[in-house]
Amino acid sequence: MLVFVTGCYLPQHDADELGTGKQPGDYFGDAGGDDDGPSTVPDGSCANPGSSSVRVRVRTSPNGGKYAPRNIGAIWIEDGNGSFVHTLELWATTRRRYLSRWLASSLSNTADAVTGATLSDHMTHDRTWALDGAARCQHQVGSYRVVIEHTDFNGSGPTFEIPFTMGTPGTVTPADQAAFHDLLVELN
Repeated sequence: MLVFVTGCYLPQHDADELGTGKQPGDYFGDAGGDDDGPSTVPDGSCANPGSSSVRVRVRTSPNGGKYAPRNIGAIWIEDGNGSFVHTLELWATTRRRYLSRWLASSLSNTADAVTGATLSDHMTHDRTWALDGAARCQHQVGSYRVVIEHTDFNGSGPTFEIPFTMGTPGTVTPADQAAFHDLLVELN
């Protein structure tokens, strides 16, 4: 059986407007295709618009588990109070239950995150995030931290936190840790 869809529905737009040649993004404030930073929400109520970003780099290494060098892990952002803000990367599928700190913080939130399956070896993870939320507005200036967790056995593995201040450009390069190397947090 074939099913043909002849139109679409966009809330708050009538059928005549849909025939004007507008692209779907035109209705949500991101027309033009260029992604030069966060835009405001449709009603212009973005309290903290901006164009800042944070880059996080880390190279993981085995921590002695029975599955090494195979590993799972996550990189995410928390605010100064320890509340979850955003997952940058998650490399885990069925074994994600062993990322206990990430699960407790994020409640498995991977919206706009880079996700993948268990890695067959350790590698350098290098991610950039525009510091914006679902409304594409910058998060408030203040204290935040990058949290990194990985494991190579059926249990919780090592974690590491890197504090930073949103709104203050700069680079943080913590010393290597037992399971985390080449650490970098860069704010633009």
